[in-house]
Amino acid sequence: MPGGGGLCLVECPSSTTTVRQTDSDESNDKLLCWVPTCIVLISQQPYFTLLKECLSTLIPQLKDKPYTLFHVLKEFTLQLTMVPIPPAGPVSINFLLGEVLTVHPPEHPDKPVVDITLHLPFLLFSVDQILQIVACILTQQRIVFLSHDFALITPIIECFMMYILPFKWPFVYVPVVWNAMLDLLEAPGCYIMGCSSAHRLRIAQIEGLVMVDLDRGQVQVCDTVKALPSIPTRAAEDFKEKFQQIRTGCFDIAMLSRPVAASFEAEKARREKLQRAFQRDITDLFLELLVIVFRDTSEYINTELRVFKQEDFLSSRAKEDREFYKQVLHTELFKQFKEDRLDQKKDYYTQMEKRSHRLSVIGGGSSGELSRLRKTSSLVSNPAEPKVMTRKSSVNDLSKSLPSTQKSVNFMMPPFRLPLSTPQTYYEECIDQLGYNIQSVKTPTVKASYLFLRGMFKIGCGRPLDGLDDFHSLHTTDLSIFPFRAVEQVIDALSIPDKEHLHKQDFYKKAEILRKISQRRKRPQLSQTPVLHPEDLPQEGVIEQSEFIKHMQYTEIAIDLDVIERVFNALTAAQGYLDTETFIYFHDAWKESEAEADEIPTCVFDHLLKNCETVLKLSSLIRSDFGTGRLVLTDKGILFFLIEGSNEYKEVILLRNIDKLEKFDSIYLVLQSAPALRIFSKRESDPPFVANLKAERNCWFTLITEMWAGRNISDAQKDPQVVQQAARNVLLLDAVIRSAENPGATHARHLDAAAWQLCHFTRLKSEGMAKVTPETSSVLVHKFNPSSNEAQRTTVEAMIYTPGKIGSDDDNHPRLWCAMGSGRVKVFNGSNFVLEAEIDEAKDRVCCLQLVRGDQVWAGSFDTTIYIIDVVSYTANKQLVEHDDIVSDITTDEDSSMAYTASLNGQVNVWDTQSLVLKNTINLDNTDKLVSIKYYKGNIWCCTKDDIRLVDLEGEELRRLQHIDAQGVPQLIEAFIIAHDMVWTGCGRQGVVACWDVNTLSKKKEMKVNCRGISRLVEVKGRIWAGSKQGKIHRFDCKTGKYMNELSAHDDAVRALCKAEDRYVITGAGSRDGKVAVWRAGAMRF
Repeated sequence: MPGGGGLCLVECPSSTTTVRQTDSDESNDKLLCWVPTCIVLISQQPYFTLLKECLSTLIPQLKDKPYTLFHVLKEFTLQLTMVPIPPAGPVSINFLLGEVLTVHPPEHPDKPVVDITLHLPFLLFSVDQILQIVACILTQQRIVFLSHDFALITPIIECFMMYILPFKWPFVYVPVVWNAMLDLLEAPGCYIMGCSSAHRLRIAQIEGLVMVDLDRGQVQVCDTVKALPSIPTRAAEDFKEKFQQIRTGCFDIAMLSRPVAASFEAEKARREKLQRAFQRDITDLFLELLVIVFRDTSEYINTELRVFKQEDFLSSRAKEDREFYKQVLHTELFKQFKEDRLDQKKDYYTQMEKRSHRLSVIGGGSSGELSRLRKTSSLVSNPAEPKVMTRKSSVNDLSKSLPSTQKSVNFMMPPFRLPLSTPQTYYEECIDQLGYNIQSVKTPTVKASYLFLRGMFKIGCGRPLDGLDDFHSLHTTDLSIFPFRAVEQVIDALSIPDKEHLHKQDFYKKAEILRKISQRRKRPQLSQTPVLHPEDLPQEGVIEQSEFIKHMQYTEIAIDLDVIERVFNALTAAQGYLDTETFIYFHDAWKESEAEADEIPTCVFDHLLKNCETVLKLSSLIRSDFGTGRLVLTDKGILFFLIEGSNEYKEVILLRNIDKLEKFDSIYLVLQSAPALRIFSKRESDPPFVANLKAERNCWFTLITEMWAGRNISDAQKDPQVVQQAARNVLLLDAVIRSAENPGATHARHLDAAAWQLCHFTRLKSEGMAKVTPETSSVLVHKFNPSSNEAQRTTVEAMIYTPGKIGSDDDNHPRLWCAMGSGRVKVFNGSNFVLEAEIDEAKDRVCCLQLVRGDQVWAGSFDTTIYIIDVVSYTANKQLVEHDDIVSDITTDEDSSMAYTASLNGQVNVWDTQSLVLKNTINLDNTDKLVSIKYYKGNIWCCTKDDIRLVDLEGEELRRLQHIDAQGVPQLIEAFIIAHDMVWTGCGRQGVVACWDVNTLSKKKEMKVNCRGISRLVEVKGRIWAGSKQGKIHRFDCKTGKYMNELSAHDDAVRALCKAEDRYVITGAGSRDGKVAVWRAGAMRF
């Protein structure tokens, strides 16, 4: 079967019989004959119902004319082997085999087709028993299914195989064990087998089995099996509630309130439609169950280092559920699942996980989680950000955007005309019919399925190059169904002349996916990934900086390269290498400070959880104004809890309320004093707090000063992530100071200099970063680092804001899309700026973004490709590859029916945004710097840096604008916009903003500001916002051209500038700063 597998017919010699040879009455000779007792259909896809229907069509013919068996089977086999399996998508295939039969497609490219009655187990078992069986499979128990009806065993087991997807059973699986082979049940290892219930007593004597009795509806666990864990409680209860919602979708229940169809065919079609919908609900229900059980697995995975933090994951589970997770995490099923998550696989599990917006924390907090709470400031994720959405949704809501809910389309195969001259003749008919359908269809996913089928048919006809051309066309429709394995086999099978001819084809020159398919990167194996343990740390020699970075990242002490470099310099006195002994001292000090957090009383821990605070430092027993106890430094303030008496805690002060820190010697006996610390509050009514910290005084002074500076900078810059960065610095500082207590540590001889290396925010505060101008403070709303989960900051190349409804429960909420220099497109929630998705498809920088038709974002890259991203699923299964140079800008007309894409070499492509057909190509002469384009009133404005060219839609140049200064020197135009019938331009090498009449191109105004150059422009509410290469923002009045003021935005050039519904302006900076800032677009105080 072209397109993914074949139907194969074999005669099964499962029985022999002795036939007497009767040539004469006296003959007693016997002849041993093989007599076929059944007909078996074999397919690479689990089409149980379809194959049964196919076999059923043979019965009338063989019953009436049994002597025609051989001829009927020949025709039957020929017809079935000519029917293709459709790819994942909305297209089903109909073919005539006595009656019209349908081959349904899989719901997802990575998912097997569902062609079995999935609710059968619910007719035999309770919901609790079904969840118990699923738990047995996930924990890899030895399971035997029993029934007196062999026809029941295989469908039931296959249903459970469907239930556990994306987990796949990797061990022995024998649906029906022959009576003579029952010894297989005593084999070691995990397995799933089916047996006749007649052997129930014998099987019950085998140790270590879980018996699932289909006849009695029972699940029996052998006494030698350890206590079986159950599905986590919260997930199980949610599953039961959802099943009650969908059970009314069963055909027999759904039809109670509906009239009977007028014809048998209509009734059959309706029954099939309802049953498939019910099966889809069941698969989504089980998939959501697994999402709830495992969805926050990604929070404990570092994809760059390929590390899964298993112990942290287990400690975050509810105590009553930990046994289940302990068993599952050590299974082969979970190993494959974990590898897929480490590879960031975009499968149906990932899609469902993104669709679900419910709280995923199955277990509550406990005192055992304090160590993890304390560590969060050094992890990849930002603990200040909420990690999940809180939305209660139904299974139907969650599956709305999945491919399975697309409207189905049927492709009717041409009728078989027997006898066929050649298979190629029939395939040519199919190709012609598909070609007609491709010309008329407008839905991209339907077109993709047609192209896939036509490509397979062409290969079947001996036209591999034409088939590869169709597969190449999938890049504009749906790349998710691209048949990598089949294409690789076709290319490998080409003759040398055919390969040379292929390399000359235009489509091949542009199809990178075809050129590199045989060199695809193999998935790294988890077993080959080095995971460091304490015993793996170096024990002798010296550590170079590169090796130090690896150890710091793998042990998760820090991942940011700038931070790791500061720690390395602090420990080595900038000598370029670190002795192993010093690193071990530092690592041990880090672990000791983690363990100290467990000493905090429950009352203080509950307070920290309630206020989302992270423990940074715990003092030894000290005396203070509040009595004898211990001091606790958190990322929000300072607490003190009493050791004696009531064991209560008191809040000393919040970091933002600290006015001054003072070191002094406290006199507690005659002629006796001890080092102490005095903390002054900004509130005059609060007396200073005194803590006699003795030998710890200087350390606490340094740590509090760094955390205080971070809080001040965070408040001034309105960047909450700074607090977490300062908290990380405090933890590193503490570990450096602790490790210096060992005389053998290199930095013990210069501890003050080592500590100052890590006082990053203390130094920035002294440089004035904690203070901003009143103008900036009144307009700045929020700042964040979009690369906070990466080792290095990258440039924010472009941004767009897609509007929605703030607070919406569905997918209609605003989003901020950021194109990064790393090649990723990051999507943030537009109301709280929590990272929702990362699209990592581009092979180089993504430099431009454009919202198209409201449901797509087009991303242009340095790799000359435009990636089309679905705004709901965040998948980029479509690509435009017609550009020959870096894609520099994208724009659309008023209704987004046409899109215009530009590349640096002066090429402008015109696209129909619905069909993704290239309508026209415009080539500008004498330029290699076409950096931006705008569509305005039926024409295209093209900025080449040297000039701005106005061309019509046919490519004819109408006018040209050049910026010539007073000395007659042409100025470089870095950015331009069209607003209020005026063209505004920004010069790239000096601070000049000019305004031109859009009709005559005569200069109206020219404004100068003090900067190296203008990099970006945007107009909001009658004001021009100009981003400069020094990171400043300059504002002008649109009507008068009057300069308004300057805003301190970034520490690097403003590389991206966009507006959000005329309410906010959003800026993104170069990699030295790498941050995104959100500004109010309204009136500004001066």
